[in-house]
Amino acid sequence: MLIKVEKLTKSYAGQTVFSDLNLEMTKGEIMSLVGPSGCGKTTFLRCIAGLSFSTSGSIYVNDVNITNSKADERPVVLMFQQPLLFPHLTILENVTYGLKYGKNKSKKQERIERGLAILEKVELAALSGRYPNQLSGGQQQRVALARALILNPDLLLLDEPFSSLDPSLRSSIRSWVRDFLKKEGVTALFVTHDREEAMMMGDRIAVMKEGIFQQIGSPKDVYQQPKSPQVAEMFSEGLVMEGFFLSPDHLTLRPKTSLKAADTEAFDATVEYKILKYGHTFYHVYVHALEQRVVVLSNHEFLDGEQVELCYKRISLQTYNKNHPVDEGKSSKKLSR
Repeated sequence: MLIKVEKLTKSYAGQTVFSDLNLEMTKGEIMSLVGPSGCGKTTFLRCIAGLSFSTSGSIYVNDVNITNSKADERPVVLMFQQPLLFPHLTILENVTYGLKYGKNKSKKQERIERGLAILEKVELAALSGRYPNQLSGGQQQRVALARALILNPDLLLLDEPFSSLDPSLRSSIRSWVRDFLKKEGVTALFVTHDREEAMMMGDRIAVMKEGIFQQIGSPKDVYQQPKSPQVAEMFSEGLVMEGFFLSPDHLTLRPKTSLKAADTEAFDATVEYKILKYGHTFYHVYVHALEQRVVVLSNHEFLDGEQVELCYKRISLQTYNKNHPVDEGKSSKKLSR
């Protein structure tokens, strides 16, 4: 186990930020930590990095307790939302800056060699003599990644590193970063509030809300089998029904009709709008009885504002419920997207 967090709790000014967090990661694993703003994601990273200290609990990296170690003594590097490059230093000088001090201190020639080597890996060696303002946003993020990895950390922490990029650049750079981390065997904990980004980046996902991990699992498990309405609300598209979750692949839309199949149940719903994605049409509909919204794939053509029926097979629900229970103690009808 590369990192193990046990019962980590953080309080500030009498308020609990998060409590009793437990997390384990293996070497080479990328985990996405996803949750709404203010749930404690960044504070959790800062506690692991040593930039903030936990109120209680333990942090182990490679079986070494680093809970009370200073930030520069930890085999951990935190990559922030902004690249934070020194504007007066060249790209090579920015990347090698951390090799001038502390336990990573190296001679100038070694710094240059290591810097050029890591810049080669991130495909920026040809730009080593340029300054940050001569690079695009995506290139600056790759420089920041190189600066982090040149220190050979056991664990890389990424705090929403793509949030400042425009959508098209964000999509391409995150794919590049994930491929790079996997190729290099880097263990990384990646924070985001974007569900799609979390699924794309992480081998596993930890869903955080209200200061606790609501669920930890593979992207598929978390999406298709949310363990609580909180997870279903944040991470899935489906219906929470009397303590159970029904995913969109069990739901169909049809025009409003007085006919009813013997094995089918239906909810009255209203089409809010449609989107075209990946060559298919998806409808955002509002289910009145459950006060929930859901996105459903359909080959039928519906108009915005049209009254429709959202259907599911009764036998499918009975079978589905056995494997997809949701904690009834936390269930709520008022889930919206």
